[in-house]
Amino acid sequence: MRSFEETRAIACPASDMFDIVMDIEAYPVFLPWVADATILHRQPGELSAELVADLAGSRHSFQTIDRFITNKLIEVRLLKGPFRFLESVWTFETIGADRCTVHFSIEFEFRSMMLDIVASPIFATACKSMVHSFEQRALVLKEASCI
Repeated sequence: MRSFEETRAIACPASDMFDIVMDIEAYPVFLPWVADATILHRQPGELSAELVADLAGSRHSFQTIDRFITNKLIEVRLLKGPFRFLESVWTFETIGADRCTVHFSIEFEFRSMMLDIVASPIFATACKSMVHSFEQRALVLKEASCI
């Protein structure tokens, strides 16, 4: 099983970072490995989503259930897909009016040994750039709102 974890202070309010992570349908715009993303079901404190990952030209669809506490926590668990195991957690902590600490952790393992050999390094690289990608998205959105 592979895992990755990162904590970073970001010049963005916790509520904005939470909203950006929860804007799943926008992932294809700024996450190069996400080919498509759809919210399947939404209710208070929980949603299910389907993402299509493009890993070295091979597309793999997976569904997750995401449980959340607004502006604080998002827990993502696998429902079905090419993974044997997939769990990630995002936490957001306010450290000032326009700053927060973002913590991201993920553990995953692909179901097939062959897919694990081929796709794990690509997916692991995507995971390592995850917080940076969301931070860049926050900067783009902040600049767009100033115009």
